[in-house]
Amino acid sequence: MNLKADSVKTLVEAGEPAVEPLILSLDSRDPEIRENAAITLGKIKDEKAVKPLIKLLTDQEWEVESAATNALVEIGEPAVEPLIKILQDENENVFLQMKVIAVLAGIKDERAVQPMIQALKEKPELRADLGYNLGLMGEPAIEPLIIALGNEDSSVRVRAAEALGRIGDERAVEPLTTALNDEDETVRVFAKLGLKSLEAQKKNTLITTYGREPEFYIEDQRREWYDQLRRICTLARKYMEPYTYPKGPVVSYGLSIENRVGVGILEGSEVNNSTLDDIYEIFDLAGKEIGVADVPVIFSYVEFPLDEEILPKVIKNIEENSEPEQEIYRESEKIGKTAGGEPKRRTIPESGSVFAVLSMLAAALYVNKS
Repeated sequence: MNLKADSVKTLVEAGEPAVEPLILSLDSRDPEIRENAAITLGKIKDEKAVKPLIKLLTDQEWEVESAATNALVEIGEPAVEPLIKILQDENENVFLQMKVIAVLAGIKDERAVQPMIQALKEKPELRADLGYNLGLMGEPAIEPLIIALGNEDSSVRVRAAEALGRIGDERAVEPLTTALNDEDETVRVFAKLGLKSLEAQKKNTLITTYGREPEFYIEDQRREWYDQLRRICTLARKYMEPYTYPKGPVVSYGLSIENRVGVGILEGSEVNNSTLDDIYEIFDLAGKEIGVADVPVIFSYVEFPLDEEILPKVIKNIEENSEPEQEIYRESEKIGKTAGGEPKRRTIPESGSVFAVLSMLAAALYVNKS
């Protein structure tokens, strides 16, 4: 694996002369070659790689698709216009458009906001993904989303409320408060959830960080790192009991989205540096047991519980809105066939709406497990 990572690093250092051979490698039958070529092109950031990488957003191998997504985000600005054209194309594959939305949200270019808002109004099959990803676009999306919160279609209002809650801008408070009286129950639920999210984001939840994150040149390294973090959390479990709620202040721990171990401390708990040092030592020793030094750990405050009247309605909304997307996913599986004519097995990531709700709930639900 080190040899593979060194090869990617060498190609990145070579820069422009390596671009054309890498683009040719994107057509390789070997998914590992396609994946690592995409990763390398993302690090080189050459505009010529944009269109070939877009083609990989519907690759039959999820690892390749993920590498292409990350590469396009890294390339950034040159990829925006080609991606917007795909989103606006009425004849384009819907599954590809879902992937394009995620890339645009990762780039966070202001030019993508209005096309995404327009798609929110006109393309029901994309609304769940847009509700999540517009919430990642930040300040440029605030005013357009506030306007969308007044749309005559209740499904549009639901996704606008969801996105506004994720962005966390004070300008959303008044329109979301008004939406608490919306004629549609689901809009009212998401408006309430959005206001809770806004309130939570006002607080400085970060306590401190320890350790050091590694640098990844290939996705194999990242996957191996995730496995190591899981093992560290498992090894730490038996030593965490004295610090775990109700005996102690820890209400959750496990992998965080920042490639670290995340430790949730119950909001309002009094913790000093000595306690945090002791907890960190548990994870650090578990890391050393499997050969990992300076385990990165992030400590944050979390709260619970979530309002019991909200959770069942949110779950119901997810279930009701997931069926059309599942049909799209099933259609996408027909793209690739085995030699015998059977669809190739495809790993499909969860929809944007599920991620959005889970992220909102994460800071509010009591989780006492790794």
